[in-house]
Amino acid sequence: MKMKRVLGVIVLLLAMSFLVACHPQQEIPPQNWTVANETEFLANCEHCNIMFEKACFGPYLCYYYSRKIGNAYVELDQISYTFDNETRQFIDKKVHWRDDLPSTLPPVISEEEALSIGGGTKAILVYIDPESSVFADVKPTPTNPCWAVSIYKTEIIDNETFTYNCDVVVVDAVTGKILGHGIPVP
Repeated sequence: MKMKRVLGVIVLLLAMSFLVACHPQQEIPPQNWTVANETEFLANCEHCNIMFEKACFGPYLCYYYSRKIGNAYVELDQISYTFDNETRQFIDKKVHWRDDLPSTLPPVISEEEALSIGGGTKAILVYIDPESSVFADVKPTPTNPCWAVSIYKTEIIDNETFTYNCDVVVVDAVTGKILGHGIPVP
């Protein structure tokens, strides 16, 4: 059961990273547009200094950008462009971009403080999305950025050592208060 949950989260995260996109005010190019130079194409579409990451998913070539405010990730906020990997034909553009967040990060507790409060060994600063599946049990959705503090466990099974993320403690990065738990991602 635990393995199905972990695999479900992995599939969900891959799907979320594939189904992301750009600023809604930009016009979507026609579906039959073939692109010789993706970098030039993206620069013309975005008109800004966004640095896109490149990933291949089978027959698809995807360029995506994950939004950050300061050093905090904005969960689910992304821009993506999808092309046919062989023909370089433009397929799709998707955007998820929240407009209810500040443009700068407020003062936050340090990662070390968050690790101490949450009892973990690794932390990521994130603005939790109201539609989050990873942090669905953290209600109401925090408006402050949060530290997602991961707690790892090591087990020996058949003489093999396995280390996995067994819990994620959500700590409000402004107040230092524990808000709940997220779904651990391996």
